[in-house]
Amino acid sequence: GYKTNGVYSTTADADADGLYTMVGSVRTPFEAGDVRFVDAHEDGLIDEKDMQEIGDPTPDLYGSIFTNLKVQRFNLSAQFKYSLGNDVYNYTRRNLETMSGWENQTEAVRNRWQVEGDITNMPKMVYGDPRGNARFSDRWIEDGSFLKLKNVTLSYNVPMHNDVLTDLVVYG
Repeated sequence: GYKTNGVYSTTADADADGLYTMVGSVRTPFEAGDVRFVDAHEDGLIDEKDMQEIGDPTPDLYGSIFTNLKVQRFNLSAQFKYSLGNDVYNYTRRNLETMSGWENQTEAVRNRWQVEGDITNMPKMVYGDPRGNARFSDRWIEDGSFLKLKNVTLSYNVPMHNDVLTDLVVYG
């Protein structure tokens, strides 16, 4: 994907970088309010050649934790799952923050670039997104680490002393 370096605050900032993208066969320079993409190929053109590794979906550490607590006849058991160090692409947030159509957007877009000199990490709203501000970039990559309670059980061992049943456990 593409690496980003903020949003152009002013026209002078955008002109100083001199970066452009191709919209069809038209050379289209980036303007104030557009995402500042990293020109990895250093040719002034932001295209597929500038794509880099922007995340790693493979966790550094993952697994499960089991625990069991017994107090007299009560038993509480729980299972947790965890993953640490992986990155995920948030496609839903990308759709809800592109500001390129008539779809609903999140509250975060209220902090978008609107006038010359605005300092923000949210680009301007442009119908159709001609400069590709919403393209696959590190704007949409998030930490995928989590700790999730997978299962919890509370049970009670009912005392049974007969020939038919030896144990009765009620749980929920």
